Amino acid sequence: MRELSKVKLSPPACVIFIVILGVSVSVLSQANNHPQSSQLPPAPPAPNEIVRRAMEHDVSNWDKETNYTFMQRIEQRELNSDGNAKSTKSETEEIVFLYGQPYARLVKRNDQALSDSEARKVEKKLNDTMDKRRQESPADRQKRLADFEKRHREEHSFLLEVPEAYDFRILREETLNGRSAYVLIGEPRQAFRPKLNAARVLPKLRPKLWIGKDDYQWLRLEAEVIDTITWGGFLLRLHSGSHIELEQTLVNHEAWLPQHAHISFDARVALLKSIRLEVEAQFSDDKKFRADSKIISVEEAPH
Repeated sequence: MRELSKVKLSPPACVIFIVILGVSVSVLSQANNHPQSSQLPPAPPAPNEIVRRAMEHDVSNWDKETNYTFMQRIEQRELNSDGNAKSTKSETEEIVFLYGQPYARLVKRNDQALSDSEARKVEKKLNDTMDKRRQESPADRQKRLADFEKRHREEHSFLLEVPEAYDFRILREETLNGRSAYVLIGEPRQAFRPKLNAARVLPKLRPKLWIGKDDYQWLRLEAEVIDTITWGGFLLRLHSGSHIELEQTLVNHEAWLPQHAHISFDARVALLKSIRLEVEAQFSDDKKFRADSKIISVEEAPH
């Protein structure tokens, strides 16, 4: 799944990836049409089996996602003790894939066009990156892309441990954005032992998911932090009560891409400064890279 880039004091990438826990459910069969009797539809698969299938969907969706460029607007609000915003800032970026790897190009700051001097710096950084990747030898390019793919797979493969980390149950059925969905909630298993380092955070989250009944695809996800999460020793501590929400949408009938994310959290930095932050991300203007997207440096665009 996509990362939220350049958000200061926001959780590391693994938290964002953790919250992208996807699950879905099977299609319910129609009742028997016999005039004298009816047959109940079969029960859906066991909740944890639903989760297993959904995690596989989410990991495999990456290959389709890398065919798309998009715009992302990330707003960060620092809150006072009463929960009111005391400072707000935002960045809007265009995310493109340059020679097989994502690149974020800043286009607005606080919803305003960049100053001439900052725009020149952004353009220089882009051109330098283009030149560096253009001049790579085939071996260097292959190594760079292999390293990028390896990092991404390692960051996402912990999702496959989610079915082992929780006991899921179906709460109810709902219609969300025109799609029939189950609502599921997971409770951490005391006996869970993570295999990957990133999965160590799973027992400290309680996920709630809205899952499409027809395609085993998650539509909305919420996660509550139920125990303190620490990174870098005591460099950053994320307290219980922090909350994460994410929604995604189907694009071009082929790829599920993020649409909206919201993170609210209380944290302590280096055991000294307590902060309360809200981070809001909006994703828009998804365009298929090889078909209808705007390509920076047109002469380099694949045909």
